[in-house]
Amino acid sequence: MQTYKILLIDDEKEYCESLKTNAYQIGVDEFDIDMNVTDCQNWQDGAEHLNNNYFHALILDAKCMVDREQETENFGFLPTVMDKLKDIEQKQNRHIPFAVNTGYLGEKETQIMERLINERKSKIFSKSSPKKDLIVYLFEEIEKAPTTKIEREYNDVFEIFDEGYLEIRFKGKLLEILKNRNEEHQTTSILQDVRVIQDEIYNVLNRKDSSIVPNGSFTQRNKHLSGNTDRYFNPTTAVYQTNTISYLANAIYRISSDFGSHPPQRPNDVSVVYWEMPSKYAVKSLVFGLLEQLVWFKCLMDDN
Repeated sequence: MQTYKILLIDDEKEYCESLKTNAYQIGVDEFDIDMNVTDCQNWQDGAEHLNNNYFHALILDAKCMVDREQETENFGFLPTVMDKLKDIEQKQNRHIPFAVNTGYLGEKETQIMERLINERKSKIFSKSSPKKDLIVYLFEEIEKAPTTKIEREYNDVFEIFDEGYLEIRFKGKLLEILKNRNEEHQTTSILQDVRVIQDEIYNVLNRKDSSIVPNGSFTQRNKHLSGNTDRYFNPTTAVYQTNTISYLANAIYRISSDFGSHPPQRPNDVSVVYWEMPSKYAVKSLVFGLLEQLVWFKCLMDDN
């Protein structure tokens, strides 16, 4: 069963527990989805959760605490969150669907709140209304997000993030890569992000076990992973990757370096018959090569 992770920020602990139970039951009964709700009682904790985990949607109380030290809820909570949420979305390269779920508010407060959330095309729900309305709305918003279909299609790859093998910021990059892989005007940025993720694969493995991936250049590391000796490393008989992964990794590294990280200029003093950036077909082949390398990475992390 697929899981949609929702973050709830509300200072009423009893209500949070009730909503968590209802969300799970409605998700299973109505959509065959695990609507998994994590709750916290202030924005400071909520921001930590959002920065370190991937949530598909967000539920906000209209009045709550901004930081841990605050003892009394206030209406300044929502404007503060709306402002800070933009920064998190920018870092993660995505829009996070959300809804406001609140008790009674006066007319003036309601007008301010409606103006705030209308800018984000969200909705206000009353805590006295059936919880199903709120959960159905969030489910539909999550389903509309282009990244949801991508996550479902490549769920075996995205398990890496559920296991915590790569930081959540790389999930945003991977979703962006897959979403834009057919856009030729995005070639340079796609290749840059492909290279960044590949580098992080080796860095994570190095931190986990330097006998698998020692310090060194890409070429040295790639040789070592294939069981080849290198004058910088002690001889090894352990082989951690197949020829397929070795060849794919090399193509990813070389092409993403040349046309992503360091786009070359056409030389003036050399006769070049054919010169242009990789086409969308080459870019897509590197993207799918990266997916293969991520599956390999997941297996190594699982086994060690």
